[in-house]
Amino acid sequence: MSNTAFGVAQTSAGVGTTDTDMRKIIAAQWESTGVIHDLVVTGTTSLYYRVSAGVAVCSKGLSDGKTLAYFGGGNTDTVAANSSGNPRIDCIWITSNDANQGDADNLVHIGVTQGTAAATPTAPSIPTYATLLAQMVMPAGATTTANAHQAASVGYAIPYGSSLGVLADTTNKMDAVGDSTVNKFYVEQTTALRYLPTDRLVELRFQVCASASSGYSDWYQSFMVDGAEVANSGGEFHFTEGWTTQERSHVMEVSKGNHTIAVRTGLRNGSAPIFHYSGDSYTSFYGRRLQAFDRGVVR
Repeated sequence: MSNTAFGVAQTSAGVGTTDTDMRKIIAAQWESTGVIHDLVVTGTTSLYYRVSAGVAVCSKGLSDGKTLAYFGGGNTDTVAANSSGNPRIDCIWITSNDANQGDADNLVHIGVTQGTAAATPTAPSIPTYATLLAQMVMPAGATTTANAHQAASVGYAIPYGSSLGVLADTTNKMDAVGDSTVNKFYVEQTTALRYLPTDRLVELRFQVCASASSGYSDWYQSFMVDGAEVANSGGEFHFTEGWTTQERSHVMEVSKGNHTIAVRTGLRNGSAPIFHYSGDSYTSFYGRRLQAFDRGVVR
């Protein structure tokens, strides 16, 4: 099979860049589908949503590559009024049709999938190959979409090689005295990273809010990847009887694929640590928080 580079025009014999070639080349530049520019969803004084002009990355699956879809702005189909006493979530999406693959036309379409009202509503599933633009909460008793608001942040398309952002974030909410046994170590807070499409530089970060139950507490912590302790990532936190939040981080190369991270902890010397956690937004009692951040492609 022969391929032609993107930008090479087809000859009279039809030899040149094909639509499949172009989708594959576009896919190599974008790690994910999502919004590139605008496509902002807002409510209206009627029962439809307004989508501003903008561009999104769409796809019909990994093997088909990706397309860049421009939509010039317009309204979705109408949804029903929410006569329930509970809110619901409506999903607004965009698709890039391809008549050669069985679609009705070659046009870019927007649509809306209406959710089900509930005390704690969940987002409905959108059509296969659609790219989500927004999840909009339709308030209880609403007769228009005017007061609808976004339920989650916009899913933006991620360019190849750029940061993937937060890869993992988990918190141990223990708010109590820890183990007082010296040199007894635990593996805790094991969690999966987001899939890494290439070898990446990953920053592992651990925060802990604690104090010593008496005098001082030297508490050991190291990072683990895929069940193995990471060399040179260990160290000790030193706590007194005053509450403090302390942090350690470690940057390392992690290979392409699926991985898990965890922390290994234990008391080295002194009294048992007391861990402090508060779930309100006015304090910084973190408990024990383990995070991972993407810092880009390994060169």
